[in-house]
This record gives sequence, C-alpha cells and structure tokens, in this order.
Amino acid sequence: MKKLLCLVLIMMMITVCAPAMVLAEDDSPEFLFALTVDGQTEKQAVTGDIITVMFTLKRTDSSDAYTMYAMQNEIHYDSEFFELVEGSELIASGIRTTDIAMRDTYREFYMNYVDNGDGTEWASNVVVGSFQLKVIGKEGASVISNRDYLVSNKGGTGSYEAVCQDVLVKITDECTVRFVSNGGTEVESQKVKIGKKVKEPETPKKEGFTLEGWYSDIDLTEKWNFAKDTVQCNMTLYAKWVEGNPPEEIKEGTGTHIIYGIVGLLALAMFAFLFCWKTVSFKTFTDMKIPSQRMFINGKVKRPMNPAKTGAVFDGWYADEKLTEKWDFDNDRVRKSMTLYAKWK
Repeated sequence: MKKLLCLVLIMMMITVCAPAMVLAEDDSPEFLFALTVDGQTEKQAVTGDIITVMFTLKRTDSSDAYTMYAMQNEIHYDSEFFELVEGSELIASGIRTTDIAMRDTYREFYMNYVDNGDGTEWASNVVVGSFQLKVIGKEGASVISNRDYLVSNKGGTGSYEAVCQDVLVKITDECTVRFVSNGGTEVESQKVKIGKKVKEPETPKKEGFTLEGWYSDIDLTEKWNFAKDTVQCNMTLYAKWVEGNPPEEIKEGTGTHIIYGIVGLLALAMFAFLFCWKTVSFKTFTDMKIPSQRMFINGKVKRPMNPAKTGAVFDGWYADEKLTEKWDFDNDRVRKSMTLYAKWK
C-alpha cells in the first residue's frame, strides 16, 4: 500500500511541474557554446602534453551584437585523464572562474558572467576564456564537455536556446570501461575500441537487491543500452539496484510478494496511461548538440534551430536514419520516443 501511495504522489508532482517546462521564445537569440583544444575539436595527444582549452560563445541566429545579462558554462573534464595547470586561465573582462571537484572522478572549470545593471553589449562571437590542462592519462580518450550552459534573459526568468560543441582528446583508440557495482560483487573492467559496443557483463549479486541496470552517470539518470550505445572515451558504468530479490529467487507461497507485484504492475500501467511522456532526440551528424524535447504523446515537436556544417547545406529533419521520411513539424505528431536525423546535401 505504501508503494502505491508513493507512485500516486509522484504522479501528482509531475502534474504540477509539467506546465513549468517552457521553452525560450521564438524571437530569442540563439547560441553555440563552442570548445576547442589547441584550435581543434579532436586532439591527438601523448601523456605529458599541455593543451589549451578555449571556450567561445557564438550567436548563431544573427551576426548582430546583443545585450548580455548573465551567462554560465561548466566545462567538464576527467581528473584521472587531465590535471589543471594552475594559473593558466586567460579570461575576458567580467568573467569569474572556479574549478570544482565532483562526486566522481570529474571536475568542472566554471565560467560565469553576471551584469547587475541594464546589461552589457556583447559581440556575436566572443572568446570567453581559456585554460590549460596537462594530459596525465596513459591510454584511451576523454571528452571535455559543456554542462549546465545557458545565456539568461533580462531579469533571469529564463534562458535562450543554446547548443554546444564538445571536444575529444585521444591518446589511443582503445578505451577503458570500468564498472562500479555500488555494493554488489566486483565486475572486471573492459578494453573497448572507440565506436564499439561494451559487452554486457555477468550480472553482479547484492543480497536483498535486484540489478535494475547500468548507468553512465553517478546520479543514475542516463541508462546504458548495451545493444545500441557505443564507447566514445574512457568511461565508468554504475550499477543501479532495486530492493527485493530477482523474480527467480521468490519462493512459492510468498503471497505478499505476489500482491506487491500485482499492485506494482497495476500502478505502472495507470502511470503509463495517464502520463505518456515521450522524448524526441536530435542527431546532427556534427559536433553540434541540440537538446532533446520531452512532450506528451500525440504532441508536436518544436522546430529546433538549424545546425551548421562546413561545406554542406542543411536539408531538413527526418524520422528515419536512412533519411527517407521527412518530418513535418506543422502536422506530424509524436507517437513514441524517437530520434530526428539531420539531412545534408
């Protein structure tokens, strides 16, 4: 009964919070948070190299200057692969920085700007700052990425639409995939080449718990799909557990387990019926990343900003990877979680 009440409370919270998911206005400026390493988006390195990470903020909808009120970017890097060179930062006027340790092996070099007055005029292309990292990894590759990036509107009530460009630093093509079982039996790490899939390991054991799956983040929000996902750099997968033994370990005659199972299935069915949220992702086939959109089933996708690709012309979004079914943003509706693919010509 307690489990059912928890599910009902979760439904009520989603109902209250859902209207708050408001996108930026159509006439808002649009931005690209672009990272480069020594002027490149992919860098071949060796252990001991000193590399320069540069963050450039680019307005993508116009070449006009605009009024900047506030901006932030958290540049995410692996402290087991890189070491910050103290005092190496070079930053634009008014930019504040700090280097923060995360709960896993990562750190974030934080850059932000706040104008407490009427805003400041910024050019459409601004080098916000740079800093240096020493490569201390021995093998594999690591991504330096933009996290929690935004450009705020006046008053800080919202933020403008933005995408990002991350960078890859590679020593070798063979990466290390580690498994953190979070209290379960030990799982051996794997060596996997960039672009290849991780072999799903034998299920670890944890007394009184069932393995729900493996996740690529320590907060257990990004579930790893062994059938589809591929390795891009050195990484760690974290085990997520749910209380209770696996189904095959439930003994006959334990009516309580059966009742909980039936109630749980009914609650999940009701949850799926009432809250059929679907996720639409965008694949640009470039370094640009476009945020996913989450909506109720049968809703329409909001047309995102057009991506850019050197030497190619954007030819629209398609619902299939073979680029034969063009998506009509005015008429097509979302029936399931899906990916829209950019076509270039």
